[in-house]
Amino acid sequence: MTETPARVTRVRGGSAWVTSAAPSSCGACGGRGCGSSVFSRFWHPYEPEYQVDNPIGAGPGERVVIGVPDGALWRAALASYIAPLAFLLLCAILGSVAGGEPGAIAGGLLGLALAAVWLAFRRDPRGVPVILRRDAEARVCSARPGDAGA
Repeated sequence: MTETPARVTRVRGGSAWVTSAAPSSCGACGGRGCGSSVFSRFWHPYEPEYQVDNPIGAGPGERVVIGVPDGALWRAALASYIAPLAFLLLCAILGSVAGGEPGAIAGGLLGLALAAVWLAFRRDPRGVPVILRRDAEARVCSARPGDAGA
């Protein structure tokens, strides 16, 4: 299982919304000066929230550890990159057979649109992120020096 720390922002029913700060690509500058951090701040000026299952009943403000089942990231990457390419090529080939070059262009665009619709409604129950536990490191870091067992 792939794990990452996060902070719960809100809770509703059996779900929680969490934010997880992505590390900088190399860690040398802490994400303050390189090109990748500039693009990251441009595309995501706010901290994105993610909905996860909350079986432990974590509350807002708590630091938790989120887990994603093994293979879920691989399946998501394949669905996001390979499926649109396959839809594009298949529909472009069919369009080319049916209508030459204009048909190939129209078929390719139709294939991309079909892939977008398929991805929008695709749900993989094997890849649902879940809160595994409260983050013990957050409690240790917040303890005052000299406190035993905190």
